Amino acid sequence: MHPIEHLRYVARAHGADPVEIAMGAADALAGISRDPAAALVSARRLVEHHPTNAPLWSVCAHAVTSMDPYRDVDDLARRITSDATATHLVDALEGASTICMIGWSGHLVDALARRGDIHALVVDSLGDGQDALRYLSRREVSCELVAPEGLASAAECADATILSALAVGNDSVLCAGGSLALAAVAYCVEQPVWMVASEGTRLPTGLFTAMVGGVRDRPDPWASGFDVVPHALVSSVFGPTITSGTADTLARMNACPAADELLRRSVM
Repeated sequence: MHPIEHLRYVARAHGADPVEIAMGAADALAGISRDPAAALVSARRLVEHHPTNAPLWSVCAHAVTSMDPYRDVDDLARRITSDATATHLVDALEGASTICMIGWSGHLVDALARRGDIHALVVDSLGDGQDALRYLSRREVSCELVAPEGLASAAECADATILSALAVGNDSVLCAGGSLALAAVAYCVEQPVWMVASEGTRLPTGLFTAMVGGVRDRPDPWASGFDVVPHALVSSVFGPTITSGTADTLARMNACPAADELLRRSVM
């Protein structure tokens, strides 16, 4: 496939797993890495089409700021594909019988499928919870969908409430809608709140602020489908190199380059 056609395909691939989209972006941008102008315009278009895909934003940031974009994008892609977050979760879930989750998290559902002995209370968020439920059910993992009115009781009864970071900032995390309520309830009833922060989700201040503003700066932020969860509500963090960190670990994660040029609207 021609690199430009590949880029168009990735830009239009809405609804797919964010990691798969980021990997597609890395492959496509590698094909035009020797043309900085084309790479910049293409990266802007990808960011516009995938406004909450932090791994993709990280790939694009490396592609437009690196002196050797082919090498650096390939290195990031390798780190994303070899992300050990799910393995760390498998180990951490030893002894747990019930967890509460919201929306979709590829690393979390993978960990639950690999364990096979944990009951998952799945809170829906814009249909992503249904996707997680189908994935787990097909792998014979005990799970059930939790209605909004049961969210508080699910957090209270679970051994841990596990959220997935769409993007990590200096003092807060962008998550699926409903995550803030779930984390706040779990925090208030003194139950653990775990945050899954996979490779590529940590963004510098400018990019994180732009991502949050792009989806929540509207007259009705309650209808945006996204929440901003303060680090202070999180008790444990799991990531590619984090087996069980504290909330402070989120701010110390490696961020991608501060590629503010990605935030300008493209001309195409």
